[in-house]
Amino acid sequence: MTVYVETDFLLALARDSDWLQQSAEKALDEYDVETSVFSYLELLLARERYELEYVPLVANLLELVPVRDEEERQIVLKAVNYYDEGMTVFDAFHAATAETRTLNVLSSEKDTRTSR
Repeated sequence: MTVYVETDFLLALARDSDWLQQSAEKALDEYDVETSVFSYLELLLARERYELEYVPLVANLLELVPVRDEEERQIVLKAVNYYDEGMTVFDAFHAATAETRTLNVLSSEKDTRTSR
């Protein structure tokens, strides 16, 4: 059975001292899990608070907790790269979505208007 999990589940797996970690690991053994790009966006928002090394973390978590399809996977991976290059979390996910879907970005910010 496939179940949907959200950000608390990802954080439980990511943090060594999370009180939900054992439950999350048990759920991985019992179920097929999936999440959405929104959970990964939220994980990046939480990364400073929890001092997470987000680039390897997201790559590893995507193997354990995948998103719905390859398009969403590409959005997450590209967004992490954009974020690592200095974009805000939200701009990174917008840019990654546009690029993955081969759409132009119409923005009030001159540096984010792009054609791909």
